[in-house]
Amino acid sequence: MLNTLTARGKVILSLIVFIAVSAVGYFIYQYLHPAQLVTPLSQQQAETPQGIDLAAHNAKVTMMQDQLDSAARQVAELKNQKPDTIIKTVPVEVEKAVIKEVEKRGADFAIVTDPTNPNKAVDLNEVANLPASTDVTLNQYNVFAYKKVLRDIAVYPSFTGITPNGIDEVSYGVSRKITNDGKYVGLVVGYEFDDKKTKIGLRYTF
Repeated sequence: MLNTLTARGKVILSLIVFIAVSAVGYFIYQYLHPAQLVTPLSQQQAETPQGIDLAAHNAKVTMMQDQLDSAARQVAELKNQKPDTIIKTVPVEVEKAVIKEVEKRGADFAIVTDPTNPNKAVDLNEVANLPASTDVTLNQYNVFAYKKVLRDIAVYPSFTGITPNGIDEVSYGVSRKITNDGKYVGLVVGYEFDDKKTKIGLRYTF
């Protein structure tokens, strides 16, 4: 029994070390290659799946094709609507203001366009060098690729043959997004009614 436990302990220790090393490597890579949360595009490009995909790539976010199509349609629908929020700042602070709004809203990234020149991509460096008194109007589209937190409830019925006759187990889980391509880690708590047992576990969603 002691040898079995020792072997199992070695496996667990190796797994913990692997996870720790992987996590450190991931954060070092993210630090050396930061995501670009703001992508300037022409209005026309922003209304295409290809434009959304470019902005997602810059932000290191992986999106499915249906997500790209949906986001492009929403950008097209929003362009003529009244802005949800109007932010006033000086030209040199425009990009910082956009990033702040992305973080405030919990978005994955943002696309900015010039409503007065829909065929040309915005040059944020050019905007930053404008005199402080210059009025600049830009459209900001915040893109939400994945929810930050997932919550789920599962109910497992008990059966007599093929006929459900009650509830065997109920579980509740909460997971937080850990990568830009929609992977989550969280905790799940369950209760088995027949055995009167409470279970707690880790959940990895991908």
